[in-house]
Amino acid sequence: MTGTSVDSVNMPTTSASSPKSLPDDALAGQHTTDPQASYSYVDPWKPDTVLEGYQQATVHLGEDDEGEIVATFVRKDPSKLSLQQRWRRWHYKLRGHRLAIMYVHGWNDYFYRRHASEYWESLGIPFYAVDLRKFGRSYRSYQTPGYIENLHEYRLEFNALRNQIVKEQGNDVRILMIAHSQGGLSASLWVNAEHPHHVEALSLNSPWLELQGNRMFRLLSTPVVQMYRLRGGKTVMPMRDPGFYARCIKRSTGGEWDYLDHPLNPGVEFLTRAGWMQAIYSGQDEIAKNLDIQIPILVCTSDKSMMLQSTWDEGMREADSVLDVTAIRQAALHLGDVVALATIRGGLHDLSMSKPDARRKYFRIVTTWASMMAWRRVIPASWVNEALARL
Repeated sequence: MTGTSVDSVNMPTTSASSPKSLPDDALAGQHTTDPQASYSYVDPWKPDTVLEGYQQATVHLGEDDEGEIVATFVRKDPSKLSLQQRWRRWHYKLRGHRLAIMYVHGWNDYFYRRHASEYWESLGIPFYAVDLRKFGRSYRSYQTPGYIENLHEYRLEFNALRNQIVKEQGNDVRILMIAHSQGGLSASLWVNAEHPHHVEALSLNSPWLELQGNRMFRLLSTPVVQMYRLRGGKTVMPMRDPGFYARCIKRSTGGEWDYLDHPLNPGVEFLTRAGWMQAIYSGQDEIAKNLDIQIPILVCTSDKSMMLQSTWDEGMREADSVLDVTAIRQAALHLGDVVALATIRGGLHDLSMSKPDARRKYFRIVTTWASMMAWRRVIPASWVNEALARL
């Protein structure tokens, strides 16, 4: 989530496995069980409209009741890679396989976190992000911002991005999927349902696995959502964002980042709508009834929440002011058999945008865990320390 809307790590062991072979039709984006599969094709890469030195590619996903729907992939322009970054990619290839990151944003969000991409690229690990349908680069003026009624529909852009990575990086690539907030909920459902080939591990950054409070609060509030839903899925629900999270992030209000100072879609409001809220509830209910994700999972959260408050508190600069971290950590145990929990003291809702000490700890934990659980390759400590120093 962006702000304008939502200490230790125990690492269990798991057996290593080789990447699954790629189906013959996968690179063409053809998923024969999906009636919209023929629409999932990707345009050529072109210069990105948001980040200098990056590229974007439009993914055509068919149509819904509002018209054509698209997603957008984002990557660093390969011609802009430094000699060091190229050499480090080659280093992994020589040792048997390539590595890659597949990143998914949260609610009222899109990919703009250059610092996160540059961190992984500096380690020689290609970083790919997706702006989901009706968000960021993928939003069209005739659409309801961020609206969806079934989180499983995101499988189209997830499958297409996975296939794009395999096409470009080779059949020996091992993908770490990193997903934030609502993206973490959607990614968990996709990995559980699709068992996607080449995706070796799942790292979740403050995922929206449960409603603020706990499962009982979600169950008690479900009739309210359903009542609004009867008036139509796009009925706006009376939920107000006080803007505290944005205040934590923006440099102009005491944060460290200027990403939000120039919004991609100025004036566009991401409102809480009944159909979307029901989709969130349905996804969270699936998790509460237990998923069976077969790959290792890392769930990272802040050490505390400061949410549902009506007044600003400076302590929010070192807390999750959007979601309930206790509810997240409890729900995480329902994802699969191999789940590691990591606490980032002083972390924001998006841990990657926390104050320097917290965000460096977050990136170090994800890197160390992924080296063992996703890639089975040791990333030289000197490379990691160098990359962390630049965060």
